Amino acid sequence: MPEALLRQAGPVGEAELRGLVRWRVEDVPPESRAGRLLGGLLHAVSAVVTLGADAAGGARRPDWGVPADPAAYLGLGTVRLRLPSSARAEPVAASREGVWAVPPGRPPRELPVRSWRVVGAVPATGSRRPRHADAPWRLEVTDGTATGTLDGAWLALAWIGTLAGWPEPPAGDGS
Repeated sequence: MPEALLRQAGPVGEAELRGLVRWRVEDVPPESRAGRLLGGLLHAVSAVVTLGADAAGGARRPDWGVPADPAAYLGLGTVRLRLPSSARAEPVAASREGVWAVPPGRPPRELPVRSWRVVGAVPATGSRRPRHADAPWRLEVTDGTATGTLDGAWLALAWIGTLAGWPEPPAGDGS
């Protein structure tokens, strides 16, 4: 884990979190910024129209915040794990100390990500997306017995990968 991460005293945003991960995080291309702004606006309208159903269903937008408490969860947005791949998707959260499955109605359980390996990485959309913070990606992970998927924004996966000590995976995206 990066030493700067251990010294972090308060909330940080995307730029600071990008500096703490070991994986490459690209800038959003200028042509994508307008779409990103429009997507944020549509998400806000959707949350109002559905009276917060998006939030209740676990659709969280990342704020990339790192709280001062090392055990508190970061603002990584929605991250989901299926391990094995036939399992039901579970929400995942990460602190500065570890990664947790946080299924609704059950206690969180720490995930042994340091013993897992990444065996594949692709943009969730299947397109040639850059590795910018909010880009949706899917990692194929294995615990040595079963293989499954970890889905989330690239920066969230980079954070989990940094905590786990995983090298940045090559991807089927041509980058």
